[in-house]
Amino acid sequence: MGLLMRSMAVAYCVCYITAAGAQVTGNTITADHKDIGKVQAQIQKYDQAIGVVGQLSRSSSSVECNGVCYFPSSSKPVTWKCDPGRKCDLRCTVIPPVGGCN
Repeated sequence: MGLLMRSMAVAYCVCYITAAGAQVTGNTITADHKDIGKVQAQIQKYDQAIGVVGQLSRSSSSVECNGVCYFPSSSKPVTWKCDPGRKCDLRCTVIPPVGGCN
């Protein structure tokens, strides 16, 4: 139930951000807020999964990463942090899924 609620929250935020004037480039949605930071959401397609990864970059702090890998019969959430200036990278090709930083 928690995974479903988290997934719905991510979907709601992506839709709300898009409606609020976010920038969409390819499979990435980006929005900036002066008090919160920069949020990016990306959808990744694999042979046997779909991955959704969101990252929040706050000024001068670590990048917060949240991802979900959707498989044919299950979903797996992943959370991790990256150093400032790095990008969150979700890998749904391994079991269990892992997050990394680029």
